[in-house]
Amino acid sequence: MPFFDLLPALGFFLLNVFVPGPNVLNTIATATGSGHRAGLACALACGLGIFLWASAALFGAAAFFEKYPLANQSLIVLGGVLLLYFSVRYLRKALNPHSDLVSITDQSFASSFWQAFVVMMTNPKVLTTWLAVISLFPIITDGVPNILGFILLSAAASFSGHALFATFFSSKTAAAIYLSLYRPLNAVVAIGFCFYGFKLLISVTG
Repeated sequence: MPFFDLLPALGFFLLNVFVPGPNVLNTIATATGSGHRAGLACALACGLGIFLWASAALFGAAAFFEKYPLANQSLIVLGGVLLLYFSVRYLRKALNPHSDLVSITDQSFASSFWQAFVVMMTNPKVLTTWLAVISLFPIITDGVPNILGFILLSAAASFSGHALFATFFSSKTAAAIYLSLYRPLNAVVAIGFCFYGFKLLISVTG
């Protein structure tokens, strides 16, 4: 079944959804300062943003690879380098002893939605993440059913993940728990990205 073939790629994508980045931090800050409803507005914006990013990335990559098959090797190398770069970034966050949680207060549903949407659509990490996902899991560009399936799965995953953050962080107790897990979570992600990055680069060298 195509759905089960897409699950490894979805798992890797979920890893990106749940690690602290601009979209996650914006959702957390909004939910903490402006409440659950404002946080859910951020989640809706993130789901829509991923739907648009995924549509552009997957359909564009599929058409490009069909026209230039040799470009796939270059993308694998680029994906490996990007993952190693991400690994270093997350390791630095893990080693940083100073972490703080900022609150965004007095946000309406509409203003929260549009702010989160702008953060999502102007975040360069989203594009580089898609390049890495396509490099690791080329099956997601293999035919229209896989492309459409993964677009919908990734958009639903993005909404669900950010909705969980919005629900959790609308409670005041959540900040202390989050800050206690922030560094170890980044360390785990750094190790995972390093592993995947080297795996891609080794696959190219044979």
